[in-house]
Amino acid sequence: MFGKDVIRNSQLDAVKNSEYFNENTTITDALIEYFYNDIMSEGEKKLMRLVFTKSPKQEELDNLLKLWDIEARVSQKSLLLAYIQKRYPELLFTLYEGPRLKGLLLNVRFKNIQTIAHFSKIGKELNKNGITPVIIKGGAMKYLRPELPRNMGDIDIVVPEKDWIRSANLAKSIGYWYRKPDIHSIDIHESKDKSEYGILDIHRYIYLGTGKDKAWIKGLFERAKEETVFSVKALVPCFEDLMFITLTNLSRNLSNKTSQAGLLFALFDCKFFLENKPEFNWDIIKENAKLTNTEVQVNFAIKFINKISEDIIPKEIIDNMFFEEETHHYSKIIVFNRFYYLNVQKEARDLKIAQILQNPAEITKYIKLKLKYKLLKHIQKHPRLIEMYVNNEMKKNREIKSEI
Repeated sequence: MFGKDVIRNSQLDAVKNSEYFNENTTITDALIEYFYNDIMSEGEKKLMRLVFTKSPKQEELDNLLKLWDIEARVSQKSLLLAYIQKRYPELLFTLYEGPRLKGLLLNVRFKNIQTIAHFSKIGKELNKNGITPVIIKGGAMKYLRPELPRNMGDIDIVVPEKDWIRSANLAKSIGYWYRKPDIHSIDIHESKDKSEYGILDIHRYIYLGTGKDKAWIKGLFERAKEETVFSVKALVPCFEDLMFITLTNLSRNLSNKTSQAGLLFALFDCKFFLENKPEFNWDIIKENAKLTNTEVQVNFAIKFINKISEDIIPKEIIDNMFFEEETHHYSKIIVFNRFYYLNVQKEARDLKIAQILQNPAEITKYIKLKLKYKLLKHIQKHPRLIEMYVNNEMKKNREIKSEI
């Protein structure tokens, strides 16, 4: 479920009584504001504005550098500065930032060459045995955008289910090593002695956290185009499928606060997909989302991207937002369960008969609590009643706050 995998209870609690959440917003809208202000520092906001400015000015760069200490920042985020330095040579960096950014770029390139070399070696072995993998995420983007520096870490591929374990064993047969397979992927390491970081992740499907993760994989293979990628015969997904992976991954990373630098690169990638495919087919993303039950994740990611920059997602998509109705209903259900139903459930279960017998004055409270619990349990089965209940409770809370 989206709520379990993307929204944590602590995050819901953080927005419950915040200025972000009121009767005119969904919990999703409130979370967008929460994540934006919690994850994006002022420096990162300035960085993204500068990155997406068509003609960045020296003054804008100078203002950013006042807030951005390269030594104190995650190197992946500073890679975007290196990209600006490379793309706009007319912009002047100080003697402090300039050499460091060039050094960072060289270091990342060297690491990527090593990762690509491992992919090439294993990929050729897969090809020799009749397996053509689909390359996804950072590896696919590095192939499509070699000019954009990015730290790949490892390369992710998807293979047919029947070839999943065989692919890992083929890698093992040429000197690589892996631990016990995860439920959806196998992390290949250079050797058992060098097992801290993986160099290739072999997926049988892409984890989405909905229980319907496999439902779109057939389409992923069918729409992908065979190309020679880093000397390996591989399938490169269509831009729409890569966009879908980026959006769902963005939603999960927001909640988990993992790969925050990846959040920034996700915007780059989305802009690239849309600018380099004039006939971009949003219907493919819609169908993928419906098949995998990720409608709310996709809506969530699109809203977050638009919060950072209004120049990436087309206006017509924003004006006719994907799955807005599903997100609205979902929002009310999450609020009802987390803010009302579960609290009453716990209170009702904690109030034991023994306590009532010891303190007869508690009988009235007990009866009222049990009746309220039964009422909410009934409401829980009816989305329309949930919406009415939540709206009414939020209205009462607003009136109480105004009186205070």
